[in-house]
Amino acid sequence: MQKSVLIEIVRSLSRKEVRDMHKWLLSPAHNQREDVIRLFDFLNKHLTGDGDEAVEKSRVWKAVFPDEPYDDARMRQVMYFLLKAIEEYLVFEDSAADQARYLGALTKIYRSRKLDKAYRQAYRQGRDYLEKQPLRNGYYLMHAYFFDLEEYNHRLPISQNTPVNLQESADALEKWFLAEKMRIACAMIAHRNVFQKINYEPGLLNEALAYVQRKELLDEPAIASFYYAYLAITNPAEESYFDQLEKLLHNEIGRFDPSEARVLYIAAINYCVAKINQGRTDFARRAFLFYRTGSETGVLLDNNSISRYTFGNAVVSALRIHEFDWAERFIEKFQFYLEEKERESMVHFNLARLYFEKGEYGKAQQLLTKFEYDDMLLNLVAKTMLLKIYYEESEFSAYESLLESMRTYLQRKEAISPNHRTLYKNFLSIMRKLMHLNPYSKVQKDKFRALVVDTNPLLEKEWLLKQVAGK
Repeated sequence: MQKSVLIEIVRSLSRKEVRDMHKWLLSPAHNQREDVIRLFDFLNKHLTGDGDEAVEKSRVWKAVFPDEPYDDARMRQVMYFLLKAIEEYLVFEDSAADQARYLGALTKIYRSRKLDKAYRQAYRQGRDYLEKQPLRNGYYLMHAYFFDLEEYNHRLPISQNTPVNLQESADALEKWFLAEKMRIACAMIAHRNVFQKINYEPGLLNEALAYVQRKELLDEPAIASFYYAYLAITNPAEESYFDQLEKLLHNEIGRFDPSEARVLYIAAINYCVAKINQGRTDFARRAFLFYRTGSETGVLLDNNSISRYTFGNAVVSALRIHEFDWAERFIEKFQFYLEEKERESMVHFNLARLYFEKGEYGKAQQLLTKFEYDDMLLNLVAKTMLLKIYYEESEFSAYESLLESMRTYLQRKEAISPNHRTLYKNFLSIMRKLMHLNPYSKVQKDKFRALVVDTNPLLEKEWLLKQVAGK
């Protein structure tokens, strides 16, 4: 029973949902079986972990039917009725929480019953709610279309001479389709960047892009945002697309729900990072502003939590432009949104980054020597930072020892991708040459500088060139 759908759903219920679900089961309109109530109460009392032996069918049966012999068919029947009751409750709660959907359903019901006065009231309330709520995304366009469709269906039978709103319905449907097409196109690009063997058919995408521009539909935030995001991703050299996306996100982000806003923010940040990697340092501040606004508005949180990657990238974006105070405040505040099992490691790791950039090498070194994480790349980043500290502090014995240790680490960890393996092998090779560079030889320095510039891919180019210039 532990692996059943029923158990999975009951585990997911919040305390409030458990209380409300109990009231739901007590109502004869939703449940007329006492055994269903007893089963629900027993499960909520005894579900404490993934391997609960207390919810084995035989034990549950004794609690629900204490004086009767075990009957597996009857046990399954009670479980089925409870599952259906919970599903009906969840659907009802979800529908009732969405006012536009609720009023849209009510409008359709009144129209189908030919209750004209009630229909008019529900339709007016639905349109008013839709216009007053802040979202101007696919959700808004979808419900605008459905309300227009209901109005068309309401007007049509009244009189052949009554004007119908077919144009409004067609326009609303078109806008909804275009917004969704742009959004899905961006999702396809993002997915293909991760899983490069996947190929997607664009369908009507090119026609949709041209149509949006021709019909001047970019005043709709739901269309414009993903339109500019798609064009920025696919045409990175044409920066005007990103400029428009950036402007829209800073001015219109309240028009999107958090999940949509997060996708757009990540697309914008990834664009900035690609530019930074090409040496465009002016994009560093632009990336930081997205992280700052995204953290202040909660856009970067997913289910009230933040991934360790987003957390670390936000800190790095601040350090790039020497926003040290903001980075420290961010670490202090947003550490509590990290998963508890990785919180301490990620806080120490990112504080070490902060101390390193501030030149407080002793504090950074103290944290880094304690850092050990199951993520291989994070370990390599930590070791790279420690290697730079040893060099800056002239701890050459520790420096050479860590160089060898990192070389062995790269050889031993077969799961490291070929790209990252090449990146770090190149870095270690040049770090070894840096160790033996004659600071008084202009020829050697020029040769080393050229090697750094020409080596691709290579980590820490800016730092390496700075070390040569300082010799």
